[in-house]
Amino acid sequence: MNIAQARDISIVEILQNLGYEHISTNGKESWYLSPFRSENSASFKLNLKLNRWYDHGEQIGGNVVDLIVKLKKCTVSEALKYLQSCDTFSFQKQVAIAYERKKEGDCNNVLIVKRIEHSALKQYLVSRGITNSYALMQIEEVHYEINQKKYFAIGFKNKSDGWELRSKYSKSCIKKKDITLIDNGCTVVKIFEGFFDYLSFLQISDEKNINESDYLILNSAALVVKNISILEKYKVIELYLDNDSTGDKYTKLITERLPAAKDERFKYSECKDLNEYLCKYKPI
Repeated sequence: MNIAQARDISIVEILQNLGYEHISTNGKESWYLSPFRSENSASFKLNLKLNRWYDHGEQIGGNVVDLIVKLKKCTVSEALKYLQSCDTFSFQKQVAIAYERKKEGDCNNVLIVKRIEHSALKQYLVSRGITNSYALMQIEEVHYEINQKKYFAIGFKNKSDGWELRSKYSKSCIKKKDITLIDNGCTVVKIFEGFFDYLSFLQISDEKNINESDYLILNSAALVVKNISILEKYKVIELYLDNDSTGDKYTKLITERLPAAKDERFKYSECKDLNEYLCKYKPI
């Protein structure tokens, strides 16, 4: 592979292969948290039409070869070898051969669903304190397409066959937004705002007691309003919502309407949510 050939390789796919996903996009350009340093606001811009990048913090930019040279701290020759062997190419072939799920006129498609294998996703789960085998069984590695651009993330399925998607760099949903209800036929239900709080509960809990409760993961706190009738059959309702104004609002709504509901947030009162509690007080 020469430099001219390498320049045609999509920077989007190279960044995805390295575990980076955009924070925002408008179809012409995408913004990322810089891959060169830690930051809270996206300063790395990718021009999708030109396939060129520019990092405003570093005040440098260039093509895909320049990106790999800086990221890997390597020579141009070494960067070309890396691009030649990059997993992106085998991934593209795998998608083309094994998966043909794109529907005409549908710009959002799930391409591959499999167990968590990508190192970037595994590292992200460890950073969030999720290592328990039972917890890991609840999620998948989801490769998906939005407007003909391919991405991958940790996926958690909802009851409408939509997917909640998370990675170090993105938080989104593909297809329809909905709740996830895990029905073990119990009279007790535990409610969480997001699936990482649910996974955190599984991480902390004794595995032999896990199936002694049903679980309702809202995936959006506001969804509790139209699904509150689901809760009426339970004798005990335990609320593990966030310690913020939204959590306050929906905890109050549920406890006022359903006498069986109990606010369990005192168990992690010093933290924003259950996952923060896991990471802060029960590290791996």
